[in-house]
Amino acid sequence: MRRTFYLVLLIVYSLSLSAQEISCDENKADSLKVYKFCFRYCVDEESLYSINDEELTDHPLGDNIARKLYLLKETYTYIEHPTPTSPGEKTIITKPSIYNSLQKLNRYYKKQVKDGEMSEEEAKIKLNQYLDVAISIFIENTESFEDELRKARKPDEISEVFSMVMLKQ
Repeated sequence: MRRTFYLVLLIVYSLSLSAQEISCDENKADSLKVYKFCFRYCVDEESLYSINDEELTDHPLGDNIARKLYLLKETYTYIEHPTPTSPGEKTIITKPSIYNSLQKLNRYYKKQVKDGEMSEEEAKIKLNQYLDVAISIFIENTESFEDELRKARKPDEISEVFSMVMLKQ
């Protein structure tokens, strides 16, 4: 039941995004949204819902966000086993600028919702969009995108960089 609800919510959200892109009139300066980066959307919905519930941690913004954060962690990190010169396990992050930026945005949006400065729905929509971007672009060449993220220090600046990404089907 819950999975169906989140799938329907994701479909509605995807349709609203495509409707926003279609309604953009290029002749009006106000309605023109600038996309600096364009990547292919490739979030596998089946893999999201095949994640065992026991592996997930509760997230204040919902089950879908928790699943995507888990997928983000599984995609961007791996464990390097101990060696004789390094006796402990190391967690290696692939594309740390993207991964760490998402972690910063996750903390920021949770705090904004907790402090009542942002609605839970708005935080869900934004974080969901940015997680889709991060999961989709893992296999892409993202050097210029990562350069922009390294320049962005504050959560608002990071959010702005992620908003410059257009995901195509």
